[in-house]
Amino acid sequence: MSLSKSSINSEQNFTPPNSNSPCIYEFDDFRLDSGHLMLYKNGTTISLKPKVVETLVALVERPGEVISKDELMDRVWQGSFVEESNLSQNIYQLRKTLGTCAGGQPLIETFWRRGYRFNGKVRQPSDVELLFATHTKTLVVTEEETIEDSEPERNGTFQINGHPLVREFAARELSSSRQTKSVRIKVFIGAAVLISGALLIFAGAPFLTSIVRPGPADSLGSIGPASVAKMTRMTPDLNTLSAAISPDGKYLTYDLEEKGKHSLWIKDVLSGGTSRLTPPIDVAHYDVAFSPDGKYVFYNTALKSHPNRTVFTVPTTGGEPQAISYDVISPLTISPDGGQIAFVRHEQLVIAQTDGSGERILQTRAGTTSSYESWGSNLSWSPDGTRIAICGSRIDESARRLYELIEVSVDDGTERNIPIPDWNYLDDVQWLHDQTGLIVRARETEASPWQIWRVSYPGGEISRITNDLNNYDNVSLSADSRLLLVVKQFASLNIWTMPVDAPSQAKQITFGSDANDGFYGIALTPDGKIIYTSPRGGNVDLWMMNGDGTEQHQLTKNAGGLNSRPRVTPDGRTIVFVSSRTGIRQVWRMDADGGNPSQLTRMTEDLEAEHPVLSPDGAWVYFNPFGKGSGFIAKIPINGGEPMIVRNSGWPFSISPNGKLMSLAFYDKTSSQPWKNGIMSLENRKTLKVFEEGYHVNEGWTADSRSLLVGIRDNDRSNLWLQPIDGSEPRQLTKFDGGILRSFAISPDFKQIAIARGNPSSEAVLITGF
Repeated sequence: MSLSKSSINSEQNFTPPNSNSPCIYEFDDFRLDSGHLMLYKNGTTISLKPKVVETLVALVERPGEVISKDELMDRVWQGSFVEESNLSQNIYQLRKTLGTCAGGQPLIETFWRRGYRFNGKVRQPSDVELLFATHTKTLVVTEEETIEDSEPERNGTFQINGHPLVREFAARELSSSRQTKSVRIKVFIGAAVLISGALLIFAGAPFLTSIVRPGPADSLGSIGPASVAKMTRMTPDLNTLSAAISPDGKYLTYDLEEKGKHSLWIKDVLSGGTSRLTPPIDVAHYDVAFSPDGKYVFYNTALKSHPNRTVFTVPTTGGEPQAISYDVISPLTISPDGGQIAFVRHEQLVIAQTDGSGERILQTRAGTTSSYESWGSNLSWSPDGTRIAICGSRIDESARRLYELIEVSVDDGTERNIPIPDWNYLDDVQWLHDQTGLIVRARETEASPWQIWRVSYPGGEISRITNDLNNYDNVSLSADSRLLLVVKQFASLNIWTMPVDAPSQAKQITFGSDANDGFYGIALTPDGKIIYTSPRGGNVDLWMMNGDGTEQHQLTKNAGGLNSRPRVTPDGRTIVFVSSRTGIRQVWRMDADGGNPSQLTRMTEDLEAEHPVLSPDGAWVYFNPFGKGSGFIAKIPINGGEPMIVRNSGWPFSISPNGKLMSLAFYDKTSSQPWKNGIMSLENRKTLKVFEEGYHVNEGWTADSRSLLVGIRDNDRSNLWLQPIDGSEPRQLTKFDGGILRSFAISPDFKQIAIARGNPSSEAVLITGF
């Protein structure tokens, strides 16, 4: 029996009150609570990061004064070493949020080489100082129940007979005769009310009300019993890639991976009985969904005869799957009447009949300055059938990509944005049945876990449904929105090392059940040290350690949410990497000890920089300027300068030690399998070899420039392979029994390999009471 721990988490991550005499300030339509770092506009909470609000507090406390950058940085970061770009980004966010004064003057004005000044007319809510302060911290309890499956029924005797009216799952009582067992962990639910300061006695409540006008998040009237969300593990100890709940809430369907094979299953929620819908195949069933009547399951999968993914449907009682739509790059959503489907094909939002006929393009995004989220991002047809909610993004005037929650009219394709916070990424959306809100999947920073949120409609107020360190995916709702099914993901990546000529001697050097070391890249220095990415400091940063895992220390800190893809020059003195510290991803360089950071690329408009690759002599940095709808290869001198275009399309992987060849991936629109890998000559830029069999995560070559080190070949994601560039048969290098290989690097002397690998898994979880 598997036992889950209940989790007790704060409903919000509260920032301690400002030590400088917490106060309420008002200006224009805004209200600033400096004690709790909250900003409101006309009573509505504005979602800003605490450091951004701290910057505003520092300015508002001294209106009309020019405050230097150094003073602001000392105030906000209190002696920590941070880049000035952090302050610039905070000012940018504030200007975007606050706008201008009534006369057109900016509320925050820049004085060149001096600092910033707040120009608003600041007022206190009352001439009487309020000395009474309360703060409530609510503890949200997640009660988890583990429902253990009996051995999945392999004989296929279980059937679904009809779809009677659903009874609310939370109210069901499990029969005492059932073969499954459950364990419930009850956790005390409490709230702590912190009262500080002296009590000022007023003559009547109306007088107090006229002084205390809290915003929604701190409203005294909103304090009440905390709601309890219950989590039930529906597929414990099974590696479930994709899952969905049936409209009546009685069944779930999921893709199950067993020994590298994938099959589609149906499970009865009440009895726990299971039945396999499709036989095992080599590729996964992505983005599963039920039809509105619960009689069919839709899913995407990859076919070698067609590009990208193909949409299939299969009856829930079993039968032969039928292909209905091709060249699809997103999940699909089904209209409430079950007559139509919608999906994304490249940058087009397409509607078709449920048999795939009658396709029409509803809306197209340019793909450069705006785009729809596609791969793995659920879209949702509104319950009244008039709109489709979809996630997307847009490049703003500062060349920064902002994520959007969009509703598209089914009649004419017109778009409307639903207000959301400035999330780092937005992915997955589902309408609530009464259309008062939507459930979304989002993350706050690059290093934050993917969490589930509720966004009210049409106002855009947000509240959290999950608040923990897990990642969640595949949002699915029952027809009455009482049941929410998600896939909980467990990430566990650690660093391993091994000699090139003795892969059996591989050993693990970092440890942690929730670690994610090396997810965004890894590199080895000439003196045997390892540089790797890790989110353990709160952002994705670069770390360094000895070859045996000792003396781990952080190289980047408080410099953007993402620092990734490290590369080391042949002399070991310089690290080239990608950083988001300016707001978009650029290629940077710094000394091997983390000092003297310097920006190399300056991407603008719709492009960011990714995947730096050093030439063997260390003189050039090849990189991939990419954006929605574009991707090409360029290079720039290691000491800075003007970039040069190397190839108009492709993603660079690595350069051969002799400096003559580049391994790259590219997209061939004329092929039924357009995603290709090949070898290009750097001398004449011609493609010399194309590999029809897929491989990925190519981070190196052998010393003789005759073979590639390949991290994923076909369906094997566990081991390293040697792929000769002449096209002869590959050779398996490592013998790991399972697990996932994420990234790797070879040492400059071609004797050692460092690998980021682990055993990530996922399971379907049902949430009720949210």
